[in-house]
Amino acid sequence: MGSRRELIVELDDCIARAELCSELSPKAAEAFWGSLPIETVLVPAKWSGRACFFEPDSRALAEVTELEYPVCSIYPGYFVLRPGGTEILVAYGASEYRWGSGTDYVTPIARTTENLTRLIATLARMHDVGELPLKIRAAGR
Repeated sequence: MGSRRELIVELDDCIARAELCSELSPKAAEAFWGSLPIETVLVPAKWSGRACFFEPDSRALAEVTELEYPVCSIYPGYFVLRPGGTEILVAYGASEYRWGSGTDYVTPIARTTENLTRLIATLARMHDVGELPLKIRAAGR
């Protein structure tokens, strides 16, 4: 069993810590880790409930086309990957992954472990303020 890989998530004035879900989805988690650091814009989701998303620009994530631990419900503070790496969502409340054609499945890749309450509040505020800059990097880097 490998050591925990931790992430620093920066969203507006919130800094949270997360860890990869390597035990649930080793291939997707490894591809996400290899895509760090990420600097992008997080956008409120339209169809998936209380969640926000970003479109990663990562060849490694694009190559993850299989579901490893398929879920459609997304728990607050979890980051999930759509197969093919086209988008990553993070939930802040009741969320279910939905696409234009209806409910679909995603793979969990990371879970927030520190400062979850503040991250959830910042994500929830986005539906009023719109998109925010997001940075994700490996802890210690």
